[in-house]
Amino acid sequence: MKTLTAHVKRGCLALIALSSVSVTSGALAAAGETTAGTSISNTATVNYTVGSVAQSAVNSNPAAFVVDKKVDLTVTAGSGVTTVPAATQVGLLFTVTNTGNASDSFNLAATNVTSGDNFDISTYALYLDVNGNGSYDAGTDTAISGAQTIARDASIKVLIVSTIPGNVINGNTANMTLTATTTSTATTGAESASVVDVVFADAGNNGTEAATNTYTIVTATLSVVKSAVVVSDPVNGTTNPKAIPGAVVRYTMVVTNSGAVSATAVTLTDNIPANTTYVANSMTLKVGAAAATTLTDSSADADGASTTGSPVTSISVNAGTVAAGSSSRVTFDVTVK
Repeated sequence: MKTLTAHVKRGCLALIALSSVSVTSGALAAAGETTAGTSISNTATVNYTVGSVAQSAVNSNPAAFVVDKKVDLTVTAGSGVTTVPAATQVGLLFTVTNTGNASDSFNLAATNVTSGDNFDISTYALYLDVNGNGSYDAGTDTAISGAQTIARDASIKVLIVSTIPGNVINGNTANMTLTATTTSTATTGAESASVVDVVFADAGNNGTEAATNTYTIVTATLSVVKSAVVVSDPVNGTTNPKAIPGAVVRYTMVVTNSGAVSATAVTLTDNIPANTTYVANSMTLKVGAAAATTLTDSSADADGASTTGSPVTSISVNAGTVAAGSSSRVTFDVTVK
């Protein structure tokens, strides 16, 4: 019995080893995650001896499964955009990145944010930023319609291209949101080793991500204040003059720019009031801190001053550029009839 027992002990010594692992139909991509659909298979091997004699190895059946699809994405906003009232085709940049382990398609949608800003955009469309420069280029960037396919670990740049309302003022903002939603459907129920299941792994675990970017109005804001002062009359001269017939009244108009940037090509016009006549060549212009300059009436507007009608019914002055935080002043005289 003792001999039989020893023989059994020697014959039943066995070593079990994992002999092989195979990966097919895909490789590790740049992000280090295995591509969806990759087949992973491995086989176990048993090595053993009987009576100190090595025996033929015994292999298990292969155990295989395919890597499931991980849906993951991000949407990030570019730097906010400054623009001006009534501007057209103004692009607002977003980047959509497929961080999943397979190529995927995404539906894109733009929406106004209805709170926390000052105005809404009523006219806008989505474009693919083809040259990637972050701004809209007509004839280069293409309108987006339908789902956009993005390779794994790749990105696309998307522009919300808008028309800015004309009734906005300096400092106003409008927020716009871009939403990307996968066209894939998440798998429910138990895992199937032979089927590529779909799992939503994005931040919300819903296959949808969004980001918000902002238009900011940076513009000139002009105001004009007009005043009238009697400078002389036929009785009192320039000493305490009164607005009697024959008196000269001086109108002063001050244009002030309280905005953030210069206003250019500023033109001021005014009608000559009833019961008065315009005093020829009485217009003056003062720009910023410069001294007032007397202007010469000219139908050609040679020095920025012109009149209309004979007798004169209106005047016009080209005040040029009014810098942010500065003013320009225009004066002209009339005589009371």
